[in-house]
Amino acid sequence: MIERSNPGRFLRIAGTQVERGMYIHTLHCGWLQNPFWRKSFLLVHDADRDKIRATVPHVTIDLTKGRGLTLVASRDLPDEAPVPAAPVATMIRPRRRKPQTETERAADTASRAAEAISALFGQARLGRAIRLDDLAPTVDEIALAITPGPAAMLAVTRMKDQDHYTYIHSVAVGALMMGLARHLGMSEADIRVAGMAGLLHDIGKMQIEPAILDKPGRLTSDELVRIRMHPGLGHGILLDNDDLDPRILDVCRHHHERMDGAGYPDGLKDEELSLFVRISAVCDVYDAVTSIRSYKPAWSPHEALAQMLRWEGHFAPEILRAFIASLEIQPFGALVRLHSNRLGLVVREGDCPTTPIVRTFFSVPDQQLIPPQDVATRDDPILRSERGEYWFADRWPTLQAEVMAEAAMPAPALPRAMGM
Repeated sequence: MIERSNPGRFLRIAGTQVERGMYIHTLHCGWLQNPFWRKSFLLVHDADRDKIRATVPHVTIDLTKGRGLTLVASRDLPDEAPVPAAPVATMIRPRRRKPQTETERAADTASRAAEAISALFGQARLGRAIRLDDLAPTVDEIALAITPGPAAMLAVTRMKDQDHYTYIHSVAVGALMMGLARHLGMSEADIRVAGMAGLLHDIGKMQIEPAILDKPGRLTSDELVRIRMHPGLGHGILLDNDDLDPRILDVCRHHHERMDGAGYPDGLKDEELSLFVRISAVCDVYDAVTSIRSYKPAWSPHEALAQMLRWEGHFAPEILRAFIASLEIQPFGALVRLHSNRLGLVVREGDCPTTPIVRTFFSVPDQQLIPPQDVATRDDPILRSERGEYWFADRWPTLQAEVMAEAAMPAPALPRAMGM
């Protein structure tokens, strides 16, 4: 059954006809039969599609926010509709254009998301009530964009101009938190809560003076005190939303806390930090240190992850390890096994973050050391990470240092973004 409502925008169809990529505007079923946490969303996953097909009689889709039916046959029309003299196919013909690449789609998503964040943060800056429901489609769109993996989204958000840094940073942290939540096996509802938390974590910066936020040099002690007020300010803004998931409030207030208690604003530590806060801390710092700012160069993804592993007491180790696995990016100095069955250490950037240069030094089949050779993993892909202690026991620290010696780099200065 197909029924048109506002033909330029909405289309009512049978639940059995839904497909991924459609934007569900309304589910025509009782609320007890509704298998989802809200009625309007972008249909991203096969499992959600199958739920609708099995339980929802009809849906209305929004053709301006998602795909439509490409072909509607006359037999799908309602019984009371007039029968044409000959079979007629009604086409919904989108404008023909060259298919977008994954990067182009990610760029469009990031741009629209930044605009949505800018509008909402603008309301907060003016002291107006904010409408968080306006961000729900943005969360859904980001979820779809990172389904193949977060690489494209992170690539287009890495170059942030000064005027829009906070907005693009919020989009990147939202995408990173959703990707990590998905890697950890969370439910789709929880993944979207993680995305919303990432988008809103820095809303308190709207009440911090731009001269402090965008200052190119070192902050004074008074300025640092002021900027460290943003988690509490953001928490206060969001408290006005009675139906907001408490985990979003938690992330907004505590994303700068540390596992050793040296963070702010409340000095929480260890088990006092929730799972969502631990996730946000890793994602926030990673995006900050890999972004170009007026007062610092960007670290490479490999460099950032290597340094984050060295900061004892800052992050939850199991969350940081899961984050690295979710990115499929190896830190400098990581031991990996290549498709050629050689072990090596990541020593330099390659064509992209997932294909670094690896210095091989051990043959797995022969169980012996081999002359070091720098290999492009574009041609000899990484199979998985390995534990040096398993392969080399007590020899590992010395062997790792010897292999890395020629690739050794000075540790980069701690960026100011870490203190914000």
